[in-house]
Amino acid sequence: MWLAIYYTGVLASLIASVYFSINARRSGIHPLESRFTLGKMNAAMGCLLLLLGINQFTFETITTVRAVVGIVFILVGGVNLVLGLRNYVSYRREWRNLAKKNS
Repeated sequence: MWLAIYYTGVLASLIASVYFSINARRSGIHPLESRFTLGKMNAAMGCLLLLLGINQFTFETITTVRAVVGIVFILVGGVNLVLGLRNYVSYRREWRNLAKKNS
């Protein structure tokens, strides 16, 4: 059961981060829209790193290197997830205010 959830999460977050990265860098996009799309990409990348870090602790033999790599991935993934969501919410709010002002 864990493997199915793990593989689904890794695949979904990998596809989402690549999609949002390509979508944010297309030409003709407004800078604010690009920024909140990059926030979604950072959140997806954070989920991917969190899953990879948690996976390091599911092996039977946990070595020091594996534990350190897992902890680093969990920390970087958590920071990336939190900051990506924060950027997404703030830029989306700014984008909506700009759309209301222009309407």
